[in-house]
Amino acid sequence: MERNVSSLAIVLHSIRYGQMNRRLKLLTVDFGLIDVVSYGARKSLKAVKGDVFSDGQFFLYHNPVKRDYTLKDVQVIATHDEIRSDLGSNYAALFFCELVMKTNGGDSASQYRLLSTALDLLCSQPNLVARILIQFVLRLLDVCGLQADYARCPICERVYGQQEIIQFNAQLGAPCCQQCATLDSGMILGPGARRYLTLTKEMDYHRAVEIALSEQATLRIKAYMLRYALILSGGQLNTLSGGMLQTLF
Repeated sequence: MERNVSSLAIVLHSIRYGQMNRRLKLLTVDFGLIDVVSYGARKSLKAVKGDVFSDGQFFLYHNPVKRDYTLKDVQVIATHDEIRSDLGSNYAALFFCELVMKTNGGDSASQYRLLSTALDLLCSQPNLVARILIQFVLRLLDVCGLQADYARCPICERVYGQQEIIQFNAQLGAPCCQQCATLDSGMILGPGARRYLTLTKEMDYHRAVEIALSEQATLRIKAYMLRYALILSGGQLNTLSGGMLQTLF
């Protein structure tokens, strides 16, 4: 039986569907990741639209037989239009959305809260895009059940030394001591970066972004987190293929 449903959601992706419509990918609190058709979105200014990055309460028509959803209305909480006017913020937001789509199967409510906060931060603090990105990946790992222990090796359980450099174990998908590592030097964390991640991972997202980092430290930790994101996603992210996120900020 068809029924009307609604959920808090964020538009992750939008593509043309037929001559006048669009197909949206929504991250919803109640239904996880779903595809939704917005009929007439490309023809009429009055049609209900859901632009990428839009956050709100989405009202849908669900046909369980066809297993599809149709967009009926949206009560917008935030359009996040400011993101589109800043190159770094736009690339970061697209990266966040793609990474969420690649890690489908986690706690959708937690993913929604994390992404909503990240998009808000990109709008309010576009000068801190790199830190916002670092913290997004760090927190998404936690949502996916992969939060790293930066104090002790998860394999041999040895406590790291204060100045120890740690590496990565591909099978476990987590940082570890050099003796237990399986990946090359691209996944290395120095003691300063490890202290920063240990300090900020327990903080509120907004507070963590405010913790100052030198430009050099920011670049190193960002590069580490981008590579961690590739591992988390299975090795391919379109938003990282051009190298823009690696060089921005």
